[in-house]
Amino acid sequence: MSLDRALQHQILRRLELEYPASVSAPHWVIGTETETAENVVLKNIYYLADHGLINVVFSKELGQKIQRPAEARITHHGLDFLADDGGLSAILGVVTVKLHEDTLRQLITSKIQASDLPAEEKNSLLQTVKELPGEAIKHLSEKLLDLGLENAPRAVSLIHKALQYVQS
Repeated sequence: MSLDRALQHQILRRLELEYPASVSAPHWVIGTETETAENVVLKNIYYLADHGLINVVFSKELGQKIQRPAEARITHHGLDFLADDGGLSAILGVVTVKLHEDTLRQLITSKIQASDLPAEEKNSLLQTVKELPGEAIKHLSEKLLDLGLENAPRAVSLIHKALQYVQS
């Protein structure tokens, strides 16, 4: 496939200059010196439109296998894609995750069950977790999250070493 990130960026930047207006095809189709180059541009225009980064009005010529763009306009998704900070999509797209007490209990239980602890110690921990009240599960989960975040640099270092090993 002839997807070209530099060309896509060029198309988006050209349309960004005229936002909120649409731009007619002769003023924004780039690099169409040859039929092959025109096909590359068309593929990239369709690709950007399929991802919702641009809106395209296509020509209505009969007998054409592939419709040609008549005009295009960058969408808010396209503008946010070009923004260094992700635009308003990054702000409005924040997702809040809430885990129910039972879900947290199940996660903790499954990690205890998968551990290498002796059976007697596992059973004791599992029973304790089963009997913990909701607030204690919440507190334990926060402590486990803190511990995980404190060890994140070690995990990143391990991933880095593993990737170096795989690449050599």
